[in-house]
Amino acid sequence: MSIRGIFASHSGIVGERVGDLASRVLQMGYTGTAPLLAMSSGMPKEAAGDTSYSWTEDSHISGNTTATAGALVGATTIPVEDANIWTAHTVIMNQTTGEYMFVTAINSETSVEVLRGIGGTVAAAVSDGDVFQHVGTAFEEGGGKPQPVTQKGENRTNYVQIFKNGWAITGTAKAVKFHTGSQLAYNRSQALGYHVEDLERSFIFGRPDIRSVNGKQMRMSGGIAYQVETYGGLIESANSGGVAGDLSLSDLMGFISRIFDRNVKGMPNERLTFTGTPVLRTIQDLVLNNTSYQITQGESAYGIKVMKLIGVNGELSLATHPLFNENAIWGHELHVYHPGLIKKRVLRDTWEETFGASSSNNNGIDAEEGFIAIETGWQAQGVETMGIMKNIQAAAE
Repeated sequence: MSIRGIFASHSGIVGERVGDLASRVLQMGYTGTAPLLAMSSGMPKEAAGDTSYSWTEDSHISGNTTATAGALVGATTIPVEDANIWTAHTVIMNQTTGEYMFVTAINSETSVEVLRGIGGTVAAAVSDGDVFQHVGTAFEEGGGKPQPVTQKGENRTNYVQIFKNGWAITGTAKAVKFHTGSQLAYNRSQALGYHVEDLERSFIFGRPDIRSVNGKQMRMSGGIAYQVETYGGLIESANSGGVAGDLSLSDLMGFISRIFDRNVKGMPNERLTFTGTPVLRTIQDLVLNNTSYQITQGESAYGIKVMKLIGVNGELSLATHPLFNENAIWGHELHVYHPGLIKKRVLRDTWEETFGASSSNNNGIDAEEGFIAIETGWQAQGVETMGIMKNIQAAAE
């Protein structure tokens, strides 16, 4: 089930996802507190296979990378942030100086050998922070086979987490007729709402951990924000004009542009953006002061309201997230995620247990109770395409 009007990645995922928890979240109206979980009904889901799971990051990031130090005009070795996105015979361009270079070898994950000043351009000194754009590849006549795309070989590990939320009702409460509808159904619905909200909190803000509780193993899954911060996503703080917390529209659009500069080959270059009300208010203030940009109400699908910030760098979908507003820190952050690179890793899918007089698991108590549970974790790949802007306090003057 794809999310019409919000993202296109994996929009063909339909059959195996109908009826899972994320689909129920969309259909039963819990999207208000769990929009990312609801949207995950259009994202991949994969079996975990064990209480911990691993994946290997490969060189699937396209676009550009950044110089990590300066290099003189005659230097043929260029230090870069990530050389794994290229192979030998790649043509690159320094966006700052306009110089074209030809990659002759990948020295390491952070260094390349190049021919300088090709394509009629002039070799120029490289400065720390210069951005190198991938232009294409070029091969000589009668040359050998091209170098295969390399693997970064970075093994990443996360854990599945057991989520449980219970409900209960006494025999007396069931017998009372003054309430409207089934109190038992209401209590179960409430438990599902809390369950969905707990999953959403972990999905975004969880941190990995494993330890013993009551003599048994307990695991926590690292959420998307943790993975973006840990594995190389773009992390910045609002600091326009050297004033901590101030954000200008040019700084915001520059941040977004740097994220959109990196994408995964074969994926739509799109992002989901979650934030709190204070940040949205700041962005609206910025827009009012700069008429070359506009913010509009976008399409609302399945109860998920998305606004569009339209500027010279493209279109950004903004969704305010109620859980961000609970926290004085999260409420001033802007999280930008790539929906095509996020997936759930499930060990045990959603199940329910019921105990009490009307069930086979009679516990001898004049009550019915039960719980809803799932054992799952979260995985983000290509986090270089994602980012978090922190400490957004006010629109810069």
